[in-house]
Amino acid sequence: MAEINTVLVAFSATSIHRNLAKAALDMAEEKDARLIILNVRDKNMAEKVARVTKDQGFMGRGVVEKLAADIKRDRDELIAQRLGMVEEEAGKRGIEFETVKVKGDFVKQVIETAGMYGADVVMVASSSVVNDIEKKIDAEVYSFE
Repeated sequence: MAEINTVLVAFSATSIHRNLAKAALDMAEEKDARLIILNVRDKNMAEKVARVTKDQGFMGRGVVEKLAADIKRDRDELIAQRLGMVEEEAGKRGIEFETVKVKGDFVKQVIETAGMYGADVVMVASSSVVNDIEKKIDAEVYSFE
């Protein structure tokens, strides 16, 4: 494997898996590499959940709108908490890191962010996206399911 200067670990929504985080932290520490912590959120998730509920037709518009707002707030808090644990561990280990939060298509955002930061290694939770990412970037791509 070539020299590793930047490791990008990509999480989707609230799926911040411990094994994936640990593997990325371990590699960044071992290689003395910078760690990019990428969180990609589906920009319309709360609305999608509310729409499904609204389609059931039993709650009413006001309740559905409040539900969408509650879901968004709860997800924001959960994401901040879980990312904070990864950031805290990186700090304890003396790993240079940056956290990037974006909304949009997971594969597209991983590819764009990997290019922007010159990632040598990209780590994701799902093997189903590895091929799509590998086709578009010049980096090693690993999955941890």
